[in-house]
Amino acid sequence: MKALFMFFSFATALMQSPSNSFNQDVLKGYLEKGAPFDFILIDIRATQEMSAVIGNASCKPYNLEWPDTLQQESAKIPKDRTVIVYCASGNRSRRAAEYLRANGFTNVLDGGGFRNWTGPTLPLSEIKTTSLLPEPSMKKK
Repeated sequence: MKALFMFFSFATALMQSPSNSFNQDVLKGYLEKGAPFDFILIDIRATQEMSAVIGNASCKPYNLEWPDTLQQESAKIPKDRTVIVYCASGNRSRRAAEYLRANGFTNVLDGGGFRNWTGPTLPLSEIKTTSLLPEPSMKKK
């Protein structure tokens, strides 16, 4: 029984390893050098919290506030599309990533918190409108 438990624990860890190795330096590299895959970047902060957003001219985020707007609008996103979520400190993005995974999304990455971000930013006016979903924020280079 103990061996079976260890097997399932190891298998679960392997399945989740891509998201565990993802961090803000990786996202910064995607924005600066291009990404190896298309992805949707989602800022889940409330609008009143934001003064700027993560992104650049080639990658503009959506703003889908956690939990209500993200839960409503996520139905527009194909479940196999890579989605990167971030918030102010990383707490809500972790919960949002867990929510998406629990609802069948297979490629969800937690981008952490904006407070720690040292990469490129955009003004709020550059946020993509939800009417564009599921258009990627960044297309593969």
